[in-house]
Formats: sequence, structure tokens, C-alpha cells
Amino acid sequence: MKIVKGFRDILPYGNKNNESSFIWGSITDQLKRIMSSFNYEEIITPVVEYDSTFKKGIGEDTDIVSKEMYEFVLERDSSLPEGSQKYCLRPEGTAPIVRSVIENSLNKVKSINKLFYLGPMFRYERSQKGRYRMFHQIGAELIGSDQILYEVEMLEMAHKILKTLEIKRFSFQINSIGNQKSLNNIAEAVRIFVKKHKNTIEDNDYKILEKNPLRFLDKAIHKYEFDNIPKTVDYLDKKSLKRFNELIKILDNIKFPYQINNQLVRGIDYYNDLVFEATSKDLGAQDALLAGGRYDTLFEKFNKSETSSIGFAAGVERLILASNNNNLKNSLDFYIIFKEEDLVQDSLILAFKLRDLGFKVEIDLEKRSFIKQIKLADKSNAKRSIIISKNDFKKSDVTIKDMNSGEEKIINIRNNFQFFIELNKVESNA
Repeated sequence: MKIVKGFRDILPYGNKNNESSFIWGSITDQLKRIMSSFNYEEIITPVVEYDSTFKKGIGEDTDIVSKEMYEFVLERDSSLPEGSQKYCLRPEGTAPIVRSVIENSLNKVKSINKLFYLGPMFRYERSQKGRYRMFHQIGAELIGSDQILYEVEMLEMAHKILKTLEIKRFSFQINSIGNQKSLNNIAEAVRIFVKKHKNTIEDNDYKILEKNPLRFLDKAIHKYEFDNIPKTVDYLDKKSLKRFNELIKILDNIKFPYQINNQLVRGIDYYNDLVFEATSKDLGAQDALLAGGRYDTLFEKFNKSETSSIGFAAGVERLILASNNNNLKNSLDFYIIFKEEDLVQDSLILAFKLRDLGFKVEIDLEKRSFIKQIKLADKSNAKRSIIISKNDFKKSDVTIKDMNSGEEKIINIRNNFQFFIELNKVESNA
């Protein structure tokens, strides 16, 4: 039996990347806390959607939809007419959020929805460092406002994620691709530019140009070594340029670290105006940590009126890979050791009481010898051990040993767990 290629197990004891399910859980908890601190509320959508959600939203001829999306029909549905909707595993998070907002009329519940999601995505692509066919994204979507200050807030939230995870070498790049008028200007400039280099461009890429010049531009920047590729800033109309300059002024005022990259575009159809990404030199050639932008016209693709929106998504695997937060340890609060075998049930009852107080507790129920229990406690990464002996326990006394310093103290637990209650308060606030 082998795992499916491109997928992986996240193990409790770590793997070759020293990533464990504990580290995974700790970091995703941190990510959720950051989102919540900005008053973003979690939305959970299914991993299975109709393929039209992405064909309408992302674009039917994008690589994500045409080459990477997992599509399927159920065997009992295999006789459906040609052109019927297929199911698919979601390849990204924004289109399902928009589908859910529309379907559940969330815009009628709140005029501005601040939403975040965290879950698995699926793309059939070559596995590489930090990239798998099942991967996880955390994303944020602000739906219902074109206020520039929300863009500033979202950039700061993305920045806080990278700082909290102690990712050292990263940079933020921002750009504006403008409104629809500006996008039309840029598209025409790209077409004119490409005509001069037609002989050096592959046929498949030229087909992309005919369908979507901006998507071609996104690919050409990375694939071809052209000089003087059109810069989006040169083709923005006055309204778009004014908006971008206003954003830059605010970012400068709050000393937000960024670089302007006028050749940064996003290879998905729904973006306009602000686009941004954060990259890390520690990730190699595929260096993106997170990316996003404004997408005011996406709702129109679902036959709804234009709705001002902005969002970003970050790959959890890549965040963990780039993280320098090495202080995460899966440690026990207490390891209970009993000197005499007939104290095992009393020890177990004590463990239950401590767990009820919120402590993480282990006890050897195999009834190994006292010496072996001590060795297990040493290996367990426990902060403290509790040693129980018959003579002491008759008086309701137990010995608490600090596993780092070796310091010991005797605590009486007869109808009084105040020591543990106070300890839990201190460690919860640490």
C-alpha cells in the first residue's frame, strides 16, 4: 500500500522536514487568531463544487481550470448529456466564497463581509518544494467595499502573518493593473508588443495572448527574456493612477515595507486595481508565500451586480517551510509516576482530575517498573513529573519534580488542588 503521488501524511512525530501534526496545528491556530484579531470570521465551504464555479470565476482557459483541476462524474451520472456540469475538487478558495455569499445572501446579512477560510485545495501539478497536489490555504476576503483603507488593513494582516511565523527573508511587492479602461489599455499595449516578437513565442503561448493578454503577460515575464515589456503603470487611467498613489501615500505614512513592481500581474481573470504578493528567498524558484488583489468584477461572472471586493491567500505548507518559529514543542504538563503497582488506579484518577483542569497528562498504564517509568518521563518532554508513593499518598502528599531543574516539592492534594489551579492560571497567561 502506498500513498497517492503528490499527497502526503502529516505525522504526529514529524517527518524529514521536521514538520509534525502538532506544529501544523499550532501554526494554523496562530493563523486563525490573527484573522480573528482583525475581526474576520471563518467561513467553511465544501471541498467539492460544480466545475462551473471555477470555469466562470477563474476562467475556463486558465491553467488552473484547463490543466490542473480534478474533475469527475459519479458512475451513476456517467450517462448524463454532453455539457452537463461535472463535480470538481476545489483548486482555490475565492470563487467558492463568492458562490457561498451569493447563494446564502450574506450581503443582506451584512453590507461588508470580512471572511476567512482555512482548508485543503487540490491541483494536478508537478510536486515540488512546499507544493503538493493536495495543499492547504488560508485566505481572507473583504466583500462589499472599495475603501482603500481596507486594502491597507489587509496588507497589514498579511504582513502580520509573516512576522508572527518569524519568516525572516520576505518582501512585499505591489502593483496596480487598474480598472476596466486601464486593463483594456494594457491589453492593447501587450498585443502591439508581442507582434514585434511573434517569432520567438511558442504557439500555445500565442493562443493565450489572443484570449487574455494579461494572462500572457503574467507568463511572459517569467518565461521569456524580453526587454521593455509593457509596464502597467504607463497605461493606467487617471482614476486608477490616483487610487494607487493614494494607497502608496498611506503605506508610506504607516511605514509599511513594500516594493512597487509594475510588471506584477495575476494570472487569474477576475483581478483589477491593486495586486500584491509576498515572496521569500528561502523557497527557491517558486518563491511565493501569499498573493492577492482586488476583484470588483468577479460577482458579475456569477450574473450578479458588481461588488467591490479584495482578498489574498497563503499556502500553509509554504508558510511552515519558510517559518523560523522553532519554539513550538509538543510537551506534557505532567507525567505521573507511581512507585507501587497498586497505586495505578489512584494515579489514573489523579490524571483525570488534572486533565479536567486543562493540563496535558500522561501515565504508564502498562504498569512498568518505577525505574522504567522515570525513563519514560525523561523521554516524554514533560515539564514536570508527579511521583506517588504509598507512604506519602496515605497523607495525600505527592512529589512534584521540575524536569528541567530537578527541583522537587511536596504538595498535599486532600480536597485541595489549589496548587494546580494557580499553576494553570500562570501558564495560561504566560
